[in-house]
Amino acid sequence: MDGYVDGYAARDFLVSREALARLEHRIDIRNLFIRTNSDPLVRLPKNADDDQLFDAYRARVTARFNMLEQIVVMDVSSFKPEDSVLIASSLVRMTEEFADQMNQRAREDALRFSEQELARAEKRATEARQQMANWRSETGIVDPTADVTMLNGLINQLETQRTADQNELATIDASGASDHPRRRPLLLDIKTLTDRIAETRKRLGGPSGSATDQISRYEALNAALEYSETNLTSARQALDYARQAAIRQQKYVVVIAEPRADGRPSYPDPVTSLLAASIIGVGLAFFGSLIVSIVRSQFAA
Repeated sequence: MDGYVDGYAARDFLVSREALARLEHRIDIRNLFIRTNSDPLVRLPKNADDDQLFDAYRARVTARFNMLEQIVVMDVSSFKPEDSVLIASSLVRMTEEFADQMNQRAREDALRFSEQELARAEKRATEARQQMANWRSETGIVDPTADVTMLNGLINQLETQRTADQNELATIDASGASDHPRRRPLLLDIKTLTDRIAETRKRLGGPSGSATDQISRYEALNAALEYSETNLTSARQALDYARQAAIRQQKYVVVIAEPRADGRPSYPDPVTSLLAASIIGVGLAFFGSLIVSIVRSQFAA
């Protein structure tokens, strides 16, 4: 596994009670350590409790982490070679699962904040869209800026027409023809145009329900909507980045060498056994000769 902390974590897991508990669900580890045809001095008692089983497990399964090579080395011993292979293979699979669990936990922790931010951004964007939809439904206006443009255009047209009528009326008055047939209609047209201009200006800049008020409200809603949409886009990008980062940081167990049984038994060691037998033999011979000497001295007396 990559990294000091991960290597140490894998090593500690392999020799933990949790590993033993998981191993018991996979194989009958207790019976492998009990084996009635094995050495009674080192095998596990049939009535062994969990602590004794764990002690036996720790004695037969060792793991060490090489910081320089970044590898975890595991040694397993048992009464039969095939038992050692079975135990080691099961532990390798369990270590792979342990790495997957570490990845899953790290991924959940890394994504939790981004997912919560995205959920909040989606909620704010939904609320902003709903407020804009409600306002448009109440006013019947999609975009008040278009209405303002239309009203300004109408005012310009009315003012142009009124200016033309005022110029024509001024020409008539300058000629001194007070009874000119166009004079009275022009006065009526000018008054009508002035009233329409005033009414249109009121619609454009009045207090409540006017185009100005509508634009102010629309711009506030639109600004909130754009801000929420921008935040939503940023939150989605942040979540994508967090997912990519989590993928890059995933740890994997790479098995360098599959478990293989050693061709030679590690116990009992022939040299050690011969030396022990020699020492015991010498000791027995010494005590035997000592006893014989004592007995002879007693009879001689």
